[in-house]
Amino acid sequence: MAETATIAKLDSISIDTFIAKLDPFKKDINTLDLTGVKMISPAAIVQLAAICHELKRIGREVTIILDDLSVRSYLARSGFMSILKSVVKFEPQDAVDNSYDHLRGSNPLMIEVTKIESGSALPDLLNQIVALLRNKFKYRKYDAFDIATVISEICQNTFDHNKSTCGFLAMQVYGKGTKRFLEIGVADCGDGLAKTLARNPNNSGIKSDLDAISYATKQGTSEHDDPTRGTGLYHLLEITYKHCGSVQIRSGKGKVRYRMDKRQGWHFSVAHVPGVQIALALSHKKRT
Repeated sequence: MAETATIAKLDSISIDTFIAKLDPFKKDINTLDLTGVKMISPAAIVQLAAICHELKRIGREVTIILDDLSVRSYLARSGFMSILKSVVKFEPQDAVDNSYDHLRGSNPLMIEVTKIESGSALPDLLNQIVALLRNKFKYRKYDAFDIATVISEICQNTFDHNKSTCGFLAMQVYGKGTKRFLEIGVADCGDGLAKTLARNPNNSGIKSDLDAISYATKQGTSEHDDPTRGTGLYHLLEITYKHCGSVQIRSGKGKVRYRMDKRQGWHFSVAHVPGVQIALALSHKKRT
């Protein structure tokens, strides 16, 4: 059974509409039809990568349909096709383009889709993020390192709290000069926040995925009974507020979107997807 996206732009918000229509972990759907999609952001790309890997793991053969040449080129350049070439089929068959693979890591304004299975993949990615924030976005050195540290903690969660799974990270810069902004997407299809936090009896008050997100963003909340653990998502929000960014945390059937101008989150119920998916957006700022 196939469903058509009928969405021109797939980003951290509209990807939920796309997933809800397909509901791939509930319906018998093996085709992700991206017909009509003209633009796709890192947050959407990593979620699709994680979903496809999980569907493959549970025995589903997935086909991705791509009708737009510019989207095909971007997905090739972003490393999406290389990451998924052993997991899914692309239609048309000549949509698969590996001619960009040798460019991986050459553009300081993007991080191609990267599979995160251990900490070994992180140093180069974090160095690139620090350099980008300092040189192109005018962040102070310690602020750039703080942001990189938070991203490192989020990425480590994708393999620290899950077994036999992995995470994905991608980044893209948009705009020019002082109007630049970046989006970083991190996604996995592991156990998710609710199941992970339930391993610690101190978190017995969690009754839903939205509860789990709220718990996880409090300092010291973790699956471990250790006050020094569970700081990643808490620090993610603090960093986001400090730099007037925005962040979205999605897990299971819950999603919370935190806006830059208010210290609160907007809660949404979404179609179930295993694991945790995070989108972080930061804008250019002038040094003072």
